[in-house]
Amino acid sequence: MIKEVHKYETRYNDLPFKFEGGTPNIADVIGFAAAIDYLTDLGMDRVREHEIELTKYAIDRISGVKGVTLYGPRNTKDRGGVVSFNIGDIHPHDLATIMNDHGVAIRSGHHCAQVLMERLDVAATSRASFYIYNTKEEIDTFIGALEEARRLFKI
Repeated sequence: MIKEVHKYETRYNDLPFKFEGGTPNIADVIGFAAAIDYLTDLGMDRVREHEIELTKYAIDRISGVKGVTLYGPRNTKDRGGVVSFNIGDIHPHDLATIMNDHGVAIRSGHHCAQVLMERLDVAATSRASFYIYNTKEEIDTFIGALEEARRLFKI
């Protein structure tokens, strides 16, 4: 934003450059480069394979939980590592609180997809996400927390 700086005078840059904020976000660029290197070393094919495997495992396990409604395609190759669902009449925000009490973090709400929520005729959904840092054992913990929520709400 500065064109020149002297001891007794500063000259601001021309528009629109004078409104740019100082030093670029170097730290995030370095972090982003490290993330790209990490994923490249893992191999994006292996990352996707792991994501598909976990998502299939999660869908298989969650399908066995009484009262669950799953949203989205069942074919894991047609989806990412995200599973949206509802369980009985438990509001997704209540479910998120119960899951949190069991050390499981999920998202709840309309997920910036209100038109889809209207189409599905639901106020909100719960959403679990899986990626390279997740394991099948964590999905088992997730399912255990769902079962506990089901018991609490007598579903």
